[in-house]
Amino acid sequence: MSGTGRRPTGAESAGRRQQRPATSRKLRVYRTLRQDILTLALRPGQLLVERELAARFRVSKTPIREALALLEQDGLVEIVPRRGVLVTPVSVRDVRELFELRMALEGAAAQLAAGRITEDELARLDGLIAESRGAQAEAARRPGEGKAWRRLLEINRAFHLTIARASGNVRLVRLIERTLDEMMRLIALGYEIGQHVEIVAALRTGDGEQARLAMVNHVRTTLESVLKREVAQGAAFRS
Repeated sequence: MSGTGRRPTGAESAGRRQQRPATSRKLRVYRTLRQDILTLALRPGQLLVERELAARFRVSKTPIREALALLEQDGLVEIVPRRGVLVTPVSVRDVRELFELRMALEGAAAQLAAGRITEDELARLDGLIAESRGAQAEAARRPGEGKAWRRLLEINRAFHLTIARASGNVRLVRLIERTLDEMMRLIALGYEIGQHVEIVAALRTGDGEQARLAMVNHVRTTLESVLKREVAQGAAFRS
């Protein structure tokens, strides 16, 4: 509202939108679509229509195309001749490779963390497990609402990064962080909460090998869950 108390007219509002830097419009669209893809609000294989996206974000097609080009560079969308822009299907090979990498990296992190983790970090892990139960219940009550599901994925990421940081190996933390970001939508396809409790119990023993095995078993179980969904939702995957 202006200083005189007058509401801006439609033309004035449109003018202000036009004054917004093109880069900020492009990045706003890019970041929102990227989050939607990673949290499965936009499903693997889903067609993205420029006209519909422009209406959703209230922008012209130019920032939409620029944002889609960035997503293509990330490998999250692909341009298919005579079809348009699709959310990149999940490759079975990618699934296996990423989970194998996770087992190696996070298994090593858990093994190191068992001898180095503090009581404060263990308490944080307990708190994240409690939070995840609440978020999971909320997501189950409102299956069509993405907010609770996104919160669940954020908690899961925080849980695994807390263990990674407890390892005391900064380079290992960076590798795990990048891997978790890359495979967020795969985790969403096969989220497992129960084994988080087993991982924390193993960390409390201080036994590095037990902690490593608990983490590897958790990641392997998630992989199996994702591959089962691959059978049920074959259209979202490709070999």
